[in-house]
Amino acid sequence: MKYLLLIPMAALLFSCGEKKETPADVQSRIRTMEDSVFESLTFDKRKAQALVDVYKAYANANPGDTLAAEYLFRAANVAKSMHDGEEGLKLYDRIIREFPSWRRLPDVYYLKAFTIDSELNRKGEAYTAYQDVIGRFPDHPFAKDARAMMDNLQYSDEELIQRFEAMQDSVEQAQAATGKP
Repeated sequence: MKYLLLIPMAALLFSCGEKKETPADVQSRIRTMEDSVFESLTFDKRKAQALVDVYKAYANANPGDTLAAEYLFRAANVAKSMHDGEEGLKLYDRIIREFPSWRRLPDVYYLKAFTIDSELNRKGEAYTAYQDVIGRFPDHPFAKDARAMMDNLQYSDEELIQRFEAMQDSVEQAQAATGKP
């Protein structure tokens, strides 16, 4: 019986003596977790949430590391995949606030607007967010996409489907008239 008590105590002493995980160790663990989440054909929400938590923990522990912004961006995208638009929005805002010169900032602004639109269905706020993309990055390809998304905000889902079907019919008629597929 007294030996059974020694096992947990030995485990506790052993764990206290472990060295602190380096950023490289965490990056390796993140790659393993990403593989686990993304290799499966079925989406495991528990694993995905654990991955989001590790991404955020890395960014918290390494705020000056260039990978921190990338991991927060990935966390936002995984949160969106879990249909947690609010969490995705918080993470996009955090990137904007903490990494204002990050190379993928146009992506962040656009995906923030898209999340407000598609996940949270807040059309007025999405319109303003799309305008922000255009104002900040007028020459970026996402500015053109933001304009198109703003145009579509006025339509219901049913109206959009009808518009796209009509566009498809027009394309098919034009192809038939010219004999080109």
